[in-house]
Amino acid sequence: MLLDKIKKIKPSTIGVYVGLDFVGDGLIKLPFIRSLRQVFPKAKITWIAGTHKSEFKRTLSPLVKGLLDEVIEECEIGFIGVSEAKLSERVRDLKNFFVSPLNNRKFDLLIDTQTHFLTTILVKTIKHKYFLSGCAKFYLSDIKPNKNFVRELNLSQRLVQLAEIALGERIKVPPPPLPLDKKYRSLAKKALFKRNDFYVGFAPGAGDTRKCWNLNNFIEVAKYFEKKKKIPVWFLGPKEKEYLSVIKKFVPSSLFPEWGKFRDRNINGPAFVIALSERIKCALANDSGTAHMIDAGGSPIIKVFGRSQPGKYTGLTPGSLSIDSRIFGSTDINQITPKYVIKKIENYF
Repeated sequence: MLLDKIKKIKPSTIGVYVGLDFVGDGLIKLPFIRSLRQVFPKAKITWIAGTHKSEFKRTLSPLVKGLLDEVIEECEIGFIGVSEAKLSERVRDLKNFFVSPLNNRKFDLLIDTQTHFLTTILVKTIKHKYFLSGCAKFYLSDIKPNKNFVRELNLSQRLVQLAEIALGERIKVPPPPLPLDKKYRSLAKKALFKRNDFYVGFAPGAGDTRKCWNLNNFIEVAKYFEKKKKIPVWFLGPKEKEYLSVIKKFVPSSLFPEWGKFRDRNINGPAFVIALSERIKCALANDSGTAHMIDAGGSPIIKVFGRSQPGKYTGLTPGSLSIDSRIFGSTDINQITPKYVIKKIENYF
């Protein structure tokens, strides 16, 4: 994948620039992090959140144990490319042209994961030996793909391509399971103790409620599989707490592992959802952070899409698929029928 004039590199230190990481963003980047550690197992990898905080230092930290060596955040690098940034933040950004960021630290390889041109120019002020960035078709990058390179549509796969370019050859992203502490899988096993082909997962929430398929549709699908002797497992966050009583009324065999007797304030969050998803046959979800968690656990997932385009966010687990409301002639997600979804889920059994 490299141009002939660039030798294969063996970096001992790698800096990876991102603007910020919310939970969903971080989970999309997880395959990239795993692939980077796979191809450079001995390198010290530093994750640089240039403008804001990173969930890899918080809720997602259990998922990158042994993968990232360091996470630094709010470094005041890259505000110039953030449309919501204050003028004062953008002005402070300019100091990076005169004073090297990160206290003059230098990396053998610096990877820029975003593609805003002005931000990339700022990121490049971080000292480095080799710079890798897909911005402007790799124009500013020291390491470039060959002329036949085609950028993937899927965001996770697109980031993995950066690891491939750095290595100089195609790679296979390590499959699940992820390296999790035992406590997460132990509690997941107590909650879901049967074989995985008994369980079907449902994640009816989303941070952006405009992406949500109606709860009644999820319930109709769950009732169908309840009659087929399958056990619906519901992944509900705090915002979906009000769904509990409704789902219990119409789908009485449902399980809620993140609520009730299995709720543990020390064993929760994305790591627990991922451990649970290792124990289900498949799942149905909106385009959401929870969907990315289930995908990270290796469960095939069906995602329903309305306004947003599915290609960028389709699950990477083999067997996963997206259902786009456009096949029903509309961008209204609720034009997708439960009957159509049921047929797709039946293929997993």
